[in-house]
Amino acid sequence: MLAGGIIRNDEMGEAWEVVFRAQRLSPALNASTTIDEMRQRFSEIVESEIDKSTTVFVPFYTNFGKHINDR
Repeated sequence: MLAGGIIRNDEMGEAWEVVFRAQRLSPALNASTTIDEMRQRFSEIVESEIDKSTTVFVPFYTNFGKHINDR
């Protein structure tokens, strides 16, 4: 999926699981009231710790999110 191109039918189940996970976690990010809470929720979506120098402004929308990174 990272290489671009077409996702094969046998890969769609995995892709939809990631999409639904991001959609399920996004409301908690958008309801966050502090920068630290926003970083924590965003870290859950991208499955990687977000650096303290990162600021996330809400509302934030993503349909996948797993491959977002700061590199």
